[in-house]
Amino acid sequence: MNWSNNDKDCAFQSNRNSGFQMNVNGFRISIQFGPGNYIADGDIRYRTEQDAPMTFKHWGTDTAEVLIWDRNNMPIDWDNGDEVVGWVKSDTVGRLIGCLASCPPDFDPTAALNQIVSEIRL
Repeated sequence: MNWSNNDKDCAFQSNRNSGFQMNVNGFRISIQFGPGNYIADGDIRYRTEQDAPMTFKHWGTDTAEVLIWDRNNMPIDWDNGDEVVGWVKSDTVGRLIGCLASCPPDFDPTAALNQIVSEIRL
């Protein structure tokens, strides 16, 4: 099986029908919602085979796991010390992307991103 249809870093990439990555204003965000990811659907997270999403034409869940790399290609650490944050709803993903898209070139958005994510834990 081929893992990529080209050998360059694309602005958009899909991941085995259960997530995607995209470049935003010099950052890279990964949104994953398949088996093993930190998502609310326990059947998918714990009891679904890793390749199962590839057998579906459409695959989805209500929450996703998010990882963001900074402009130096280093993962952003969340307030809990992890590089990923889980159980994120689509509205929150939209806010995270908006924060990255509007981030000035010399600004570190980590505090703002953590504030957005902290609101989902309330």
